[in-house]
Amino acid sequence: MKNIIIICLLFVANSVSFAQIGVNTTDPKSTFDINAKNITGTSGTAEGILIPRVDRGRAQSMTGVQVSTMIYVNDTSTGTQAGRAINIDEVGYYKFDGTSWLKFDTDKSMYDIDGTLLENRVVNQGANTLAFNTTTTNGFSVDGTTFSIDAINNKVGIGTSAPAHNVDIEGTLRLSQSVTANVPGWIYNARPLHADIDNGQMTIPPRGFTSVIGGYRPGRNFNLIVLPNTNTIARVRFMCYVDASNNSNNEVTQSYTYGEFTIIGTGPLNPIRFVDVNIKDAYGNSKPLLTNTGTNISWDNYLQGTTNLRLNQTTGVFSIANQQDVMSYFFEVLGGT
Repeated sequence: MKNIIIICLLFVANSVSFAQIGVNTTDPKSTFDINAKNITGTSGTAEGILIPRVDRGRAQSMTGVQVSTMIYVNDTSTGTQAGRAINIDEVGYYKFDGTSWLKFDTDKSMYDIDGTLLENRVVNQGANTLAFNTTTTNGFSVDGTTFSIDAINNKVGIGTSAPAHNVDIEGTLRLSQSVTANVPGWIYNARPLHADIDNGQMTIPPRGFTSVIGGYRPGRNFNLIVLPNTNTIARVRFMCYVDASNNSNNEVTQSYTYGEFTIIGTGPLNPIRFVDVNIKDAYGNSKPLLTNTGTNISWDNYLQGTTNLRLNQTTGVFSIANQQDVMSYFFEVLGGT
């Protein structure tokens, strides 16, 4: 009989050691499976699990805590935010990682709380737009005064968080471009800027002053400027050349040309046309022209082919056309713009 009892106890102990425990269920699906007593209905009986509730001081003083232990901190007025409690700054659930208590993710984004970017991030917008709407001054800024947006007054500040003008730059300003071999860059229709020495405000002169047009290898065909086709007079100075890259065409003397002429149009019966044309080569001598009419001036650049200056008497477009992309140019137009 004694042997039978021992065998039964061993059988029960072995079964329990491999058992799954269920609460409100006879068929537990895991080591510890809890079902609500009332899964449906309108019963007012509370259901759920109560995790041990402690204050921060108690959480901070615990020793021998196992990894994955979970607690609920219900008071942060005790203890200090140091040691194991370095991350405990508010009421909520925490888990232990072997060193300190970690806050459970609360599904908050940068739009809810401040945060720190821990790694590089890339936003792939695809065909989707990204817009920031704000109704305050300095509504969007980078590093204080480095860059600031005033959405109320539609102003941008660089070096200031209170821009006084549409674009307000406080500090130094540099405009430059790096030109590598055979890579075009250009400046188009750039009028002079006048700076007020008292307040730093920059203004553009009125029409009819000076326009500077040009660039490095802008392409074979380019519209330089649009002029009124009547009641217009403008003196034009220009230079065409091969820019200082490592291109072998730099040494071709025939590629260098400069000169001046006038564009004048007095009325509908006498629309704009080229007059007083004076074009020279690299030695300062008059350059032979292939055409010299009221609407077309052209010359040969040897290896670079032909350059044409064209004037459309109907639209007022003054354009340049080159047979090669290596040509660069600058034009200054005084008056009539």
